[in-house]
Amino acid sequence: MNATSPTAPQRHVQFRLPFPRSITGVWIFAVGIILLVMLGVQILSGIVLAMFYVPTADSAFDSIVHIMRAVRHGELVRNLHAIGASLFFFACYLHIFRAMYYNVYRKPYLKMWAISVTLYVLLMITAFLGYSLIWGQKSYWAATVITSFARAIPFVGDTLYTFLVGGYAPGTPMLGRFYVLHFIIPFAIVAMTIWHVRTVQSAFAHAMKKTFTARESQRLLFDFRVTERDALKLTLFLMLFAWFLFFAPHYLSSADNFIPADPTVTPAVVAPEWYFLPFFSILRCFPNELAGIAAMCASVLIFYFLPWLDTSRARFRHYSKWIKLGFWIWVGNVFFLGWLGSKALVGPDLLDGLSNDDGWIRAASQLSTLIYFAWFLLVMPCRRLLEKQD
Repeated sequence: MNATSPTAPQRHVQFRLPFPRSITGVWIFAVGIILLVMLGVQILSGIVLAMFYVPTADSAFDSIVHIMRAVRHGELVRNLHAIGASLFFFACYLHIFRAMYYNVYRKPYLKMWAISVTLYVLLMITAFLGYSLIWGQKSYWAATVITSFARAIPFVGDTLYTFLVGGYAPGTPMLGRFYVLHFIIPFAIVAMTIWHVRTVQSAFAHAMKKTFTARESQRLLFDFRVTERDALKLTLFLMLFAWFLFFAPHYLSSADNFIPADPTVTPAVVAPEWYFLPFFSILRCFPNELAGIAAMCASVLIFYFLPWLDTSRARFRHYSKWIKLGFWIWVGNVFFLGWLGSKALVGPDLLDGLSNDDGWIRAASQLSTLIYFAWFLLVMPCRRLLEKQD
């Protein structure tokens, strides 16, 4: 059949939006579509769970047990939500590492990067609130420890703690506050995500020197080649999701969280979920609580300043091999920080030496924290000296 025949299939290419080659390749770190799907999974499963959850200290844990045992397909929905949270953060970290590796925070991506970091902060808050709602032994004590650090903030610490907890100790008032916020914030995340997608399109178009027409600006269409490759990555990710869901539904959970919260029994190790462990390790490794809070907040907020801390303007082909090696060392250090956060904090401070009969976790955590911040405050400002500038 003649390709110009009126009956021949036609591809409408005039509305395809431009994208850099780095995200159309086979590298698995291009996981934007995965994050969008996981966000939808979390919101839909969360709405179902909210219909049966009871946010009181006496009934919270029992209501979750009721969901898993008495509600039709309740165990599937609850595991979908719990496992989805872990894999959501796994994909989120892959997305962040990819953006840092390719330096997707420079002009014209400044607004896109700022929105991305804000989305990550909102996700962290939402996940912490949801984790506290389980009201198991581990989640209860993790919430107790984290909220108690608020008291160390000068002037407003006691007021902030009272606002979060609603009394002298975690209980029903805190669960009510956390439940409402955990339900509301995801809708703000959806709005920010829509804004983020539109900003991504504008930034990529600007980087490739393409101007959108009025009709193109109203569409959220992607090139079909990107869709095909994203579909492959999404399928592989959902296969991993399904494996955890059906064959290891509690692998990513702590055994202590299957025990109802008991304020009179403190677990041997108080720690949050794995995706918070690096920041928790930074928080607790300082002898002074205020210093720990400041360091933990700085470890997240410093991503906002990455476009200005990075003095290099080199393109990817001119990136120094030492900078690339340093980046992967930094990533490995983040995982090491997470491992340290899962251990009991024992041993002396770093200045007292790593070798001690009491242990070395505290000293190693402090050293790893220094390496974490050294990447932003020392390596990034100096990388201009190692790379050919474009």
